[in-house]
Amino acid sequence: MNPGIYPAISNSDYRASDGISKSDLDMFNNDQSSLEWREKCPVDTDKLKTLDFGDACHAVCLEPDRLATDFAVMPKFGLKAVDKEAKKEWISEHSRLKIITTDEMKKLKLMYESVMAHPGARYWLEAEGIAEQSYYWIDPDTGVLCKCRPDRNILNTSALMDIKTTDDLKKFELYSIPDYRYHVQGAFYTDGVTACGEEKDLFVFVVIQKTIELGRYPVRCVVLPKDATECGRREYKQDLEDYAWAKDSGEFTGIYEANISYNFQKRIDAYI
Repeated sequence: MNPGIYPAISNSDYRASDGISKSDLDMFNNDQSSLEWREKCPVDTDKLKTLDFGDACHAVCLEPDRLATDFAVMPKFGLKAVDKEAKKEWISEHSRLKIITTDEMKKLKLMYESVMAHPGARYWLEAEGIAEQSYYWIDPDTGVLCKCRPDRNILNTSALMDIKTTDDLKKFELYSIPDYRYHVQGAFYTDGVTACGEEKDLFVFVVIQKTIELGRYPVRCVVLPKDATECGRREYKQDLEDYAWAKDSGEFTGIYEANISYNFQKRIDAYI
């Protein structure tokens, strides 16, 4: 894949294309052997049928046309033997699609309406922009081909927007951002789109809580402080440097020293 902007690539083609994504960097950061392992490890396809609720939420909020092409809403079936057989046949007929239950679809629509009821979140979804456009660029420090696919590029602004779902808004900032390295995502995406000729320096998370509070699904718009984004930039740059070295040397060993707990450390200290 040559560096540039590709507006018409499907998500599946994007995932299969060359280039290091932020999720690739996350895997590599966690275990340097993980990328090669992913390519060679067999996949239990039966387990892939579980609904990816985040993906379905993206479709509802950003790509409603994809609901008809990628998803199927399963009607409710009774408990009689004939109903169970009808359900089995329905699932078989829709085996190529991602199946959503009627209850899940109801929840997704309520979450979307909750987003649109929030003035800030509604702005980021309604502002002139392009959803799910793919960007490819060469990292200038390592020569590695990189790629990203922002949820929305807000045109005529310096902003990119990303939708996240969470079980708890309060825990999103405390745990989700560092655990899922969202600060790395913000820096990686804005730098990548800028490298493709569209200068960006603001990354906005529209966060939707998947659990109900007082009958509603809370929504919040979150941006990271500059020092957090700069920390993310240093982290992804180090990941790319490590990846480039491992690729050149062929050293994808994935051997790590255990990060032992405090209590275990006390046992070691007792013998010193």
